[in-house]
Amino acid sequence: MSKTYIKFLEPYEKELSKKIKKKGLTITVSGKSGSGKSLGAESIAKALKLKYVSIGEILRKIAKEKGMSLVKMSQIRKPEIDHEMDKQSLKLAMEGNVVLDGRLTGWVAGDWADVKIYYVCSLETKAKRVARRDKISAEEAKKRIVKRDEEDHKKYRQLYGINSYDESIYNVIINNEKLTKEEAKVIPVKLVKEFLEKKRHSS
Repeated sequence: MSKTYIKFLEPYEKELSKKIKKKGLTITVSGKSGSGKSLGAESIAKALKLKYVSIGEILRKIAKEKGMSLVKMSQIRKPEIDHEMDKQSLKLAMEGNVVLDGRLTGWVAGDWADVKIYYVCSLETKAKRVARRDKISAEEAKKRIVKRDEEDHKKYRQLYGINSYDESIYNVIINNEKLTKEEAKVIPVKLVKEFLEKKRHSS
């Protein structure tokens, strides 16, 4: 029975399940641009001694294999590149011992993930963070975030027939609106441990 929530990946999952045995936890961390998910994902990986993998790294690896720059690869982003990224994400999720940081990782990993986390916060806060990170104005950051989120949402609907804004697939929702940097490192780890503990008791 399929565990991924992406129908396109089911034949690949079936093939992989013949040769892969999951070892250790799989945790996915998702959220929109500037939601602060990467800091949380890295903190969880460090605290639980898991490998941290961001989807950006996978894209960089694919770009290198194809002899392209990351900028060029991001510009073309044909469906087959997304398919390849999602296949590699699914393989990592099925192998376990990993924290996967990316917008679609919860959908791709599906029930292979022991915990699926989603980050939320207001557009204003996200824009401030992106503006600081990319050294642009908050207004420009806001436009970029809205544009990217809409484009990604549309693309995932076309590619996979899913609503990427649907938060019901996640186990833990983290509101990162007012967290200090220290809290942003500690709270996700605490919530993951609590969820896993509850899961252990109910199984």
